[in-house]
Amino acid sequence: MGASNQDSYKAGTLSNMPESTQRPKWFKRLIAGTAVCLFILGAYRGSKLGPGCVSGHHRHRVGSIKWSTPSECSPGTDCGSAIVPKDYFDSSAGTASIAIAIFRATKSPKKGTVFLNPGGPGGSGTRLASQEIADLIGEDWDLLGFDPRGINKTEPQIQCFDSASDVNFFVANTVLQQGFTVASSSNLSDPAIEAQLVEQSREFLALKKSQAELCARNMGDELRYMGTATVVRDMDFMAKLFDGEDGKINYWGGSYGSILGAYLVNMLPHRAGFVVIDGIADPVNWSTEPSHKWPINWLASTEKTYRFYLETCSRAGPEACPLTQYTDEPYEEIEARLESFFDNLAVAPLPVPFAFRPGFLTSGAARALLLMYLERPLQWAESALALSQAVSGNGTLLFNKLATPRPPSTPHYDLVRLGVTCIDSPPPATRAEVPTPEDLAAEFIKTMRKVSPHFGASVSVGEPDGGCQYWPVQGPERFAGPWNATLEWPMLIVSNTMDPITPIESGLRINSLMPDSTRIIIQDGPGHCSTAIPTPCTVKLVRGYYAGVLPENGTTCDTSYAYFPDTSKSDSTLVGLNAEDKRLMDSARAVGELLQDIRRA
Repeated sequence: MGASNQDSYKAGTLSNMPESTQRPKWFKRLIAGTAVCLFILGAYRGSKLGPGCVSGHHRHRVGSIKWSTPSECSPGTDCGSAIVPKDYFDSSAGTASIAIAIFRATKSPKKGTVFLNPGGPGGSGTRLASQEIADLIGEDWDLLGFDPRGINKTEPQIQCFDSASDVNFFVANTVLQQGFTVASSSNLSDPAIEAQLVEQSREFLALKKSQAELCARNMGDELRYMGTATVVRDMDFMAKLFDGEDGKINYWGGSYGSILGAYLVNMLPHRAGFVVIDGIADPVNWSTEPSHKWPINWLASTEKTYRFYLETCSRAGPEACPLTQYTDEPYEEIEARLESFFDNLAVAPLPVPFAFRPGFLTSGAARALLLMYLERPLQWAESALALSQAVSGNGTLLFNKLATPRPPSTPHYDLVRLGVTCIDSPPPATRAEVPTPEDLAAEFIKTMRKVSPHFGASVSVGEPDGGCQYWPVQGPERFAGPWNATLEWPMLIVSNTMDPITPIESGLRINSLMPDSTRIIIQDGPGHCSTAIPTPCTVKLVRGYYAGVLPENGTTCDTSYAYFPDTSKSDSTLVGLNAEDKRLMDSARAVGELLQDIRRA
């Protein structure tokens, strides 16, 4: 497993060749020249590289920093853009501008810079540079949040549509927003169910082809530079810029950020320093399987999470969780009512005239929203209220979760997830490998039968992948392993036992592929990433790791949380903690909420 590189390429050359053979001479000269310039300016090798060190006609050269004014940055940060090669193997391609935000170390001596990624792909990392992250990692690191290629304030942005409004109109009331509806998950042998899924898949693929053709027209060749391998090169470039030629690449990332971390340590193992990945997606599956086959891997823990959700609802009673009719009602009875609701919606969608945008709620959308709620235990009480109201005929609260518009102040960028996944996933080698509507329907049914009968067709709303056979470009580099690198300092893996979208199996797989170069912390609880329900045990182990203390492989941390809380009582999960632990827990929860907010932006 992961022993050979079948698909990586760089102008016909394997991308896992020694780095010295990959980089063109212009790049080496560029790094050397940048180093001299920065050294002269007193901003090289560990000194504080800050606003004003690069100006005038140097501002847009590769290796320069365009610093923003303090009023443009989040409080307590320096922000701007790093100018990097657009294509690390072709200097004629020009430059890209990577948006950055730095929260400076407050303790000396500074250990270096930690790069931050919130997931997605599509999440803006600049928002992570904060005191809360410093509490989790340590105050003796500079924390550098950055927007990966195509995202937020990084340029070029992926703008396949002319505006966010155009995106909203395009997806409204289509299968892209309403999800795939299955008439009854209890009778998958019925040919009518397969026929229904085939018809929806036809619509899905037509919409994906339209997206790809818009991107080809409006973005053209710019789409080539959005893949994960290119983002790894960006981190390598910026690490040398900020911490010197010998500075290691230190990193923290969650969800898709775990893919970026796995690529980093396996593409450039000699450059990796302190690396933590949380909420693990399987990089082998990501890089070797077409994206329509990913959900069968992702949903391995979903049914366990769903059962836990129903059981905790039952124990909480109807006042805290209105989905149950009485305290300690058998969870199967709650499940049966929800299934009846979903099946009824499959026949007769629910009108929702008074939402942010009037519309209707389908069975596919309701299931997809429940799956997304399972990722966020802090919102389980909200989900129970929204679902119970929908069951009673008022779908406003639930539908608003589906159709809430992006804030007007947000920079317009769109389809960035496709911009990443369609570069990362393998292109069809033959016409026979191009997925048809029938192939998609068969994959849904297979996933429902083998992994998740409730949510096997419900991933596409929260994780909008697929249609990469229409994508108009391939990247300059696509990494596909091997995934068994040897590291100087082991990478830390953090996985939840009940993560409904990045299951613990993925964390265990990386741990098994890199047995001497990884340690895994297992957090026994629900939610997507450990910050979904933080625990002092996990938080302290992660912080200790960045301080140089390796935990034992397989260390387990228990969780405690009132998932459907009694609002008349105080938060019992903080009882008995000292002031420092309470501060760490508050910061971890704030980071968890921010990660979910960024991921859904």
